[in-house]
Amino acid sequence: MNLLLDTNIILHIVRSRDFEGIIRFLNPDDSPIFLSIVSEAEIKSLALRNNWGINRRTILDNFLDQVNIVEINQSYVNIYAEIDAYSQRLNPSFDSYGFDTPRNMGKNDLWIASLSALLSLRLVTTDSDFDHLNNVFFEVRKVSSSDFQTFF
Repeated sequence: MNLLLDTNIILHIVRSRDFEGIIRFLNPDDSPIFLSIVSEAEIKSLALRNNWGINRRTILDNFLDQVNIVEINQSYVNIYAEIDAYSQRLNPSFDSYGFDTPRNMGKNDLWIASLSALLSLRLVTTDSDFDHLNNVFFEVRKVSSSDFQTFF
Protein backbone atom coordinates (compact mmCIF):
# COMPACT_ATOMS: atom_id res chain seq x y z
CA MET A 1 0.00 0.00 0.00
CA ASN A 2 1.19 3.51 -0.78
CA LEU A 3 2.42 5.50 2.21
CA LEU A 4 1.84 9.03 3.45
CA LEU A 5 4.40 10.18 6.00
CA ASP A 6 3.46 12.45 8.87
CA THR A 7 5.84 15.31 9.60
CA ASN A 8 7.24 13.60 12.70
CA ILE A 9 8.45 10.71 10.52
CA ILE A 10 10.34 13.13 8.28
CA LEU A 11 12.05 14.53 11.34
CA HIS A 12 13.29 11.04 12.29
CA ILE A 13 14.51 10.45 8.74
CA VAL A 14 16.48 13.69 8.65
CA ARG A 15 18.01 13.07 12.08
CA SER A 16 19.08 9.51 11.31
CA ARG A 17 22.60 8.44 10.40
CA ASP A 18 21.27 5.71 8.10
CA PHE A 19 18.98 7.47 5.63
CA GLU A 20 18.57 4.45 3.34
CA GLY A 21 18.10 2.05 6.28
CA ILE A 22 15.32 4.08 7.82
CA ILE A 23 13.54 4.33 4.46
CA ARG A 24 13.75 0.51 4.05
CA PHE A 25 12.42 0.08 7.62
CA LEU A 26 9.47 2.37 6.96
CA ASN A 27 8.82 1.07 3.46
CA PRO A 28 9.97 -2.56 3.13
CA ASP A 29 7.70 -3.10 0.10
CA ASP A 30 9.26 -0.14 -1.73
CA SER A 31 5.79 1.36 -2.22
CA PRO A 32 5.44 4.92 -3.47
CA ILE A 33 5.86 7.44 -0.67
CA PHE A 34 3.70 10.54 -0.56
CA LEU A 35 4.00 13.70 1.45
CA SER A 36 1.51 16.49 1.91
CA ILE A 37 2.77 19.92 1.02
CA VAL A 38 1.63 20.77 4.56
CA SER A 39 4.32 18.44 5.94
CA GLU A 40 6.90 19.96 3.62
CA ALA A 41 6.03 23.41 4.96
CA GLU A 42 6.07 22.20 8.58
CA ILE A 43 9.49 20.53 8.29
CA LYS A 44 11.03 23.48 6.43
CA SER A 45 9.71 25.84 9.08
CA LEU A 46 11.21 23.60 11.77
CA ALA A 47 14.54 23.65 9.93
CA LEU A 48 14.54 27.45 9.83
CA ARG A 49 13.46 27.87 13.45
CA ASN A 50 16.15 25.46 14.64
CA ASN A 51 18.83 26.79 12.29
CA TRP A 52 19.66 23.40 10.79
CA GLY A 53 23.13 23.08 9.34
CA ILE A 54 23.95 22.33 5.73
CA ASN A 55 24.24 18.56 6.28
CA ARG A 56 20.76 18.18 7.76
CA ARG A 57 19.23 20.51 5.15
CA THR A 58 20.92 18.48 2.39
CA ILE A 59 19.46 15.25 3.80
CA LEU A 60 16.04 16.91 3.89
CA ASP A 61 16.35 18.15 0.30
CA ASN A 62 17.48 14.71 -0.89
CA PHE A 63 14.54 13.09 0.88
CA LEU A 64 12.05 15.59 -0.57
CA ASP A 65 13.42 14.87 -4.05
CA GLN A 66 12.59 11.17 -3.62
CA VAL A 67 8.94 11.45 -2.56
CA ASN A 68 5.72 12.52 -4.22
CA ILE A 69 4.63 15.84 -2.75
CA VAL A 70 0.92 16.52 -3.15
CA GLU A 71 -0.51 20.01 -3.07
CA ILE A 72 -3.77 20.99 -1.41
CA ASN A 73 -6.61 21.69 -3.78
CA GLN A 74 -10.40 21.83 -3.93
CA SER A 75 -10.74 18.03 -3.94
CA TYR A 76 -9.72 17.94 -0.25
CA VAL A 77 -12.49 20.19 1.01
CA ASN A 78 -15.31 17.66 1.46
CA ILE A 79 -13.19 14.97 3.10
CA TYR A 80 -11.61 17.62 5.36
CA ALA A 81 -15.11 18.61 6.51
CA GLU A 82 -16.09 14.94 7.01
CA ILE A 83 -13.01 14.18 9.12
CA ASP A 84 -13.28 17.38 11.16
CA ALA A 85 -16.97 16.76 11.94
CA TYR A 86 -16.25 13.10 12.73
CA SER A 87 -13.42 14.09 15.08
CA GLN A 88 -15.86 16.35 16.93
CA ARG A 89 -18.45 13.51 17.03
CA LEU A 90 -20.78 15.69 14.96
CA ASN A 91 -20.76 13.94 11.59
CA PRO A 92 -24.35 12.95 10.71
CA SER A 93 -23.05 10.13 8.49
CA PHE A 94 -21.99 8.17 11.60
CA ASP A 95 -24.32 6.64 14.16
CA SER A 96 -21.52 5.64 16.50
CA TYR A 97 -17.91 6.50 17.14
CA GLY A 98 -14.97 4.48 18.42
CA PHE A 99 -14.10 7.19 20.94
CA ASP A 100 -16.03 8.85 23.78
CA THR A 101 -15.03 12.50 23.64
CA PRO A 102 -14.31 14.86 20.73
CA ARG A 103 -10.79 14.86 19.31
CA ASN A 104 -9.45 18.33 18.59
CA MET A 105 -7.13 17.94 15.63
CA GLY A 106 -4.69 20.59 14.52
CA LYS A 107 -5.57 22.10 11.16
CA ASN A 108 -2.36 20.82 9.56
CA ASP A 109 -3.17 17.30 10.78
CA LEU A 110 -6.64 17.63 9.26
CA TRP A 111 -5.11 18.45 5.87
CA ILE A 112 -2.71 15.51 6.17
CA ALA A 113 -5.56 13.19 7.17
CA SER A 114 -7.65 14.47 4.27
CA LEU A 115 -4.93 13.58 1.79
CA SER A 116 -4.57 10.12 3.30
CA ALA A 117 -8.31 9.52 3.03
CA LEU A 118 -8.66 11.05 -0.42
CA LEU A 119 -5.90 8.93 -1.97
CA SER A 120 -6.37 5.82 0.24
CA LEU A 121 -2.85 6.09 1.61
CA ARG A 122 -1.55 4.39 4.76
CA LEU A 123 -0.51 7.17 7.14
CA VAL A 124 2.75 6.52 8.99
CA THR A 125 3.18 8.51 12.21
CA THR A 126 4.71 8.35 15.68
CA ASP A 127 1.92 10.15 17.50
CA SER A 128 -1.69 9.44 18.47
CA ASP A 129 -3.29 12.36 16.64
CA PHE A 130 -4.81 10.10 13.97
CA ASP A 131 -5.70 7.03 16.07
CA HIS A 132 -9.44 7.71 16.06
CA LEU A 133 -9.43 7.78 12.24
CA ASN A 134 -7.71 4.40 11.84
CA ASN A 135 -9.73 2.02 9.67
CA VAL A 136 -12.54 4.56 9.45
CA PHE A 137 -11.12 6.96 6.85
CA PHE A 138 -7.71 5.35 6.22
CA GLU A 139 -5.18 3.00 7.77
CA VAL A 140 -2.73 4.35 10.35
CA ARG A 141 0.63 2.70 10.93
CA LYS A 142 1.96 3.92 14.24
CA VAL A 143 5.71 3.62 14.70
CA SER A 144 7.26 4.02 18.13
CA SER A 145 10.07 6.52 18.47
CA SER A 146 12.12 3.70 20.03
CA ASP A 147 11.84 1.77 16.74
CA PHE A 148 14.16 4.37 15.23
CA GLN A 149 16.95 3.94 17.77
CA THR A 150 19.02 1.61 15.56
CA PHE A 151 19.25 4.37 12.93
CA PHE A 152 20.83 6.97 15.23
